[in-house]
Amino acid sequence: MKTLHRVSLVLIALPLVAILWSSPRMMLFVQPERKEIAAGRLGGMFSYENFVHEVGFARLVLAVIGLLILFIPYRKGERWAFAALAVLIVCYELPVFFFFSIPNLGTWPIFRNLPEERVSNLASLNFQRYFFTILAFAGLAIAVPQFITGRRNAQLKDVRTI
Repeated sequence: MKTLHRVSLVLIALPLVAILWSSPRMMLFVQPERKEIAAGRLGGMFSYENFVHEVGFARLVLAVIGLLILFIPYRKGERWAFAALAVLIVCYELPVFFFFSIPNLGTWPIFRNLPEERVSNLASLNFQRYFFTILAFAGLAIAVPQFITGRRNAQLKDVRTI
């Protein structure tokens, strides 16, 4: 049972580390069209730089909180930590999974006329969307029996001590 707990710990930690790893790039993001917007040449283009910074900070906070919950109380077998991680994964990973599943990304102004390096980034984004969401849910699925039987074992210990 300890091995399954460690496997679930690693499977849940990988998506959280990926979120943590990608957040500094978003916090330091500079919009490529910044000079044209400031000069007034791109009147119809909006500035999305502030939104990307905010998303980067939000991802950093979510990842740090998730990793702290994962490595301190979840590792000890606390049930509330399992519930907190389940809420974090369902409320963050699942919307990311569905949001990036939207077809016709080429119709969005931000994705039009992408250079080749950004197209490869879209391919890696597609991989990350599936891979890390599956890892997170697999880690939770592996952990469910442990938290169910953990409660039964604790109740049996209480009965035996009486």
